[in-house]
Amino acid sequence: MRVLARLPVAPPAGREATVDVPVQYYQAVIALETAVTGVLLFQIRFFAGDKVTPEGSDVDPRLRVLLLIVLTATIFGSLEAIREGWGRWSAALVTVGLAVSLLPIVLRVLPPLHRDAQTRQRDPHYWLTVLGLLLYGLVVLLVVAHP
Repeated sequence: MRVLARLPVAPPAGREATVDVPVQYYQAVIALETAVTGVLLFQIRFFAGDKVTPEGSDVDPRLRVLLLIVLTATIFGSLEAIREGWGRWSAALVTVGLAVSLLPIVLRVLPPLHRDAQTRQRDPHYWLTVLGLLLYGLVVLLVVAHP
């Protein structure tokens, strides 16, 4: 049986050896973002046949670009945080990015915020959406602010 010698591994000069946020956190965020991206692509009918195209959905293209930027920044921010060993601030920013990317899914589940085009009436359960979004924002704030 061969015995391998252990070489001491020292961090580069000027960098700490401790890690504030485990790498698994960023890996979990990347996995969740991948799942969220798949759900959002199905919501805009990206994988539909020729009959239904993404242009047929009622999502504003500027909103799609903004969401694309958030998804990309969250994934690549996680990868860079893994590579560079960033601390709590990167974890907080990645968490906020994940929360923002989940908003279209949350809004799809809750009653609509807009008025009906024909009757100009709001959904009777409009207040549930407002309350749900406020609670969602509060939970995200508590998760991010937790020491």
